[in-house]
Amino acid sequence: MKYIFGILIFLLLLPLVLLIKIKIFASYEHNGRDDELTLQIQVLRFIKYKVQVPLLAVDDESASIVYEEKRQSPLGEKQIKEKFTVHRFIDDVKHFQRLLKHVVGFHTIVRKFMQKMSVNEFYWATQLGTGDAAITGSATGAIWAIKGNVLGILTNYMKIKTMPEIYVNPDFQQMLLKTSFKCMVSFRLGHAMLAGLKVLRHWKKGKTLFKGTDETAGRDLNV
Repeated sequence: MKYIFGILIFLLLLPLVLLIKIKIFASYEHNGRDDELTLQIQVLRFIKYKVQVPLLAVDDESASIVYEEKRQSPLGEKQIKEKFTVHRFIDDVKHFQRLLKHVVGFHTIVRKFMQKMSVNEFYWATQLGTGDAAITGSATGAIWAIKGNVLGILTNYMKIKTMPEIYVNPDFQQMLLKTSFKCMVSFRLGHAMLAGLKVLRHWKKGKTLFKGTDETAGRDLNV
């Protein structure tokens, strides 16, 4: 009887759980040699998980970036000092390539999930100077083009709830590079769970298809 009662409670609460909104705040600041990346995940306003990654130094001997990661959660605060190397980056790329190979329709799954996401804040300001007016002008145009492409992707694949703010300010008098980026996106827990289940469901399907033939390689099958 207790198990039946528990199952009923779970079934009644499940729709509410699936409707829970998750908010992700991301910010990046670059000012000269100082860099700091902050990522915060918020659920129900009071459950927060925050990660801060300030750049500490560049290790020339191992060709790596040394950084200290600070994690804050309801369980407490934790600091981790790590190195990010070229080899680690290559390994991450290889893992992602294996994921793309074995999950049939991965791009479709991601695209459909992005369509359920909302952009509630988007701010990206850059100030740069090269010391040469002509080069500074060309670099400014290139950065405007990059930001325009990023904004186009957001507009096509996600719901824009607020007007994005993008700025590029050239400095023709000195050499400098400053960047400030802030973004907040939100989505329902149910949509994230559905995307995760699709990835798991198509993982074995992808491995089966790619074992026997390469004809489906690169195909983005409808999921």
